Order: sequence, then C-alpha cells, then structure tokens
Amino acid sequence: MESQEDSAPTTPKPRDQPLCDECKANPSKYKCPGCSILSCSLPCVKAHKQRTACTGKRNQTHFVPLSQFDDNLLLSDYNMLEEVKRVAESAERMRSKLYWYPHYKLPCHLKSLRSAAASRKTKLLFLPNGMSKREKNQTRYNQRLLLASLELIVVD
Repeated sequence: MESQEDSAPTTPKPRDQPLCDECKANPSKYKCPGCSILSCSLPCVKAHKQRTACTGKRNQTHFVPLSQFDDNLLLSDYNMLEEVKRVAESAERMRSKLYWYPHYKLPCHLKSLRSAAASRKTKLLFLPNGMSKREKNQTRYNQRLLLASLELIVVD
C-alpha cells in the first residue's frame, strides 16, 4: 500500500536557473545583450546599467565564434549592414547637395560673380544657403569691378 507522501502529486522541479547577478535572490529571466549579465526584473536591469554604465546594446563589431553564431546574430549583422548602407547613401546625397552646385542652380548674380572670378583665374566655391558665412559674405561684381570680402585669421 502506498503511503500518503507517495500519492501526493509532485511538482516538477524548476530547471536549475542561475540566480540574478544583481540581487542574487531570484532566478534570472533576462540576459543583457551588451555584457551578458543575468537579471530577473526591470529594477535589476536598471540597477545593473547604473552600476556598470552598460548601454545594454550588443557591440555589433565584436567577434563571435562560429560555434555561437545563430540566426539572431545573422539578422543583427544584416541589419547593421543595411544601416551602414543607408547612412552612406544619405551622406552621399548630402555631400552632393553641399559641395556641388552646377551653374544652372545658381542665381544670376552668383553666376556672373563666378564667371568674373574665372576670367581672373580664380575659382569660387559657394557655401550652401543658410550657412552663416555665406550670409555674411559681401562679395559683389558690377560689370568691371570685383569686390571681395575676406576674413583674415592671423595666427601667431
């Protein structure tokens, strides 16, 4: 005959979960992507970030051995490459806006100023609209006279 202890339903033992590295009281539920510290709750995560100055973000350029490489890391690397491509294309568009002004985009008075300077073997480059140095510039041309405003910086 079975004893009373044997007939009672047994609760399954929880897996041997490591304890939270921050409070050391509860089983861990989360792992920091930045430094792999185990934590159990949001207060422990916040305490960890404050104590260690961790950003909580994985270092995307950190070497990962092939044995630890999985689909999540592959997706993360792909997303990083897409972000780099997006930033590079954005910089290229911005660079072309800032540094390349074809003659047809210039106002008439700036076209004549540029051609007057070119006839004097001087190449003029114009800053984009809205730049403070462009707005301060008082360089003018009046059919025969080229008046340039210069800012001189003397270094001792």
